[in-house]
Amino acid sequence: MTSPKPTTMEPTCMNESLHRQTSIIVILTTCNIVTCNVAGSQTLDKSCGAGVFGSALAHGEMVQDFIPPWMKVLDHADPHSLKYIRVYRSLCELMVLIQTIIQDPVALSEVENLQEILREMVTRNDSESLELKGPEERGILFEQWSLQLVTTVQTWSQNLEDGAFKKQVSFLTKDILPLLLKWEWGTTNSFLYKYQDSPIPACLKSQQQLHLVDAGLLINVAYPSFLGTKRDMDLIITLEYSAGNMFETLTLAKEYAAAVKKPFPEIHADILEDRVWPKDCYVFEGQGDAPSIVYMPLFNQQNCRDAEEFKAKMEEFSTFQRPFNQQKINFLLETAKSNIQRNRDVLLREMKKAALSRQRKKGLLEVQLSDLSLNPS
Repeated sequence: MTSPKPTTMEPTCMNESLHRQTSIIVILTTCNIVTCNVAGSQTLDKSCGAGVFGSALAHGEMVQDFIPPWMKVLDHADPHSLKYIRVYRSLCELMVLIQTIIQDPVALSEVENLQEILREMVTRNDSESLELKGPEERGILFEQWSLQLVTTVQTWSQNLEDGAFKKQVSFLTKDILPLLLKWEWGTTNSFLYKYQDSPIPACLKSQQQLHLVDAGLLINVAYPSFLGTKRDMDLIITLEYSAGNMFETLTLAKEYAAAVKKPFPEIHADILEDRVWPKDCYVFEGQGDAPSIVYMPLFNQQNCRDAEEFKAKMEEFSTFQRPFNQQKINFLLETAKSNIQRNRDVLLREMKKAALSRQRKKGLLEVQLSDLSLNPS
């Protein structure tokens, strides 16, 4: 089957000033690229580790889900255990990344052995040691256990046989592992430090360093950047490729807008009933200063037979896994392309409505919808 000819959605007969002044933005969720191809071979680098460890693994609530029951003294998780498990989970993710760049069965076996050693270290039951110690002593104990985890990986790396595999993972002991204990991901110098401009918030001018966290932990889609009267958006086209519950990013954006008093279109509760098997396109009309939103889930009722297939597709293309092969990449590209082509008329209609809305706002011209023609190709 040949691929259909790409469609053009550019209005050709719009008044030039109308076209220029209409604000339309397409936003989509981002993907973390965890491997890169250098000279024909896959490698890992320090920025890759920072990207993975400095995102979801930095979030306390997510890390807490992995704390073994024996570590939860006094019916709650010890705060020091969060740091310990964070180090462990980071090492686990690092092992998964290493597995993506090797094919040698012997090397894979070495990684699997290390994974088992780390798992046994964390799942051992030392609850008596925790219960007999006070908070400060428990903190020291968890720091020692964290150091033991890192030292185990360092020793493993050093004891590998000389060769390509050892060379590929040698950066562990030099760059990544020391940072796991300090947990300095996202720490950067603030260029606003001691800046004299009065509109800059004091909290930004007074700190020499900023500690940043992956914005995906807030909403995972860039709605906040395009909301508010100063941004003056007419239409937001959201290509929804997020993991997790469908419509979650949309409802989070609505809550954010309400909290900061920025206009946002109405999202009716009955729409949320579609989350287990969504349609391929939704339009949320903006009123007043609120932009309209075209919301397009990647997997939907048009490319999934039922809710079960939708769930299976979401799991197949989930976030934490090895890099997609070319077949999966092509499948995603074709799926996304088909969604756009199938909803071409809806997209063009909303673009025209946004253009007319902008005209009315600015009082430039009174042009009827029928006066606008589109390129049929």
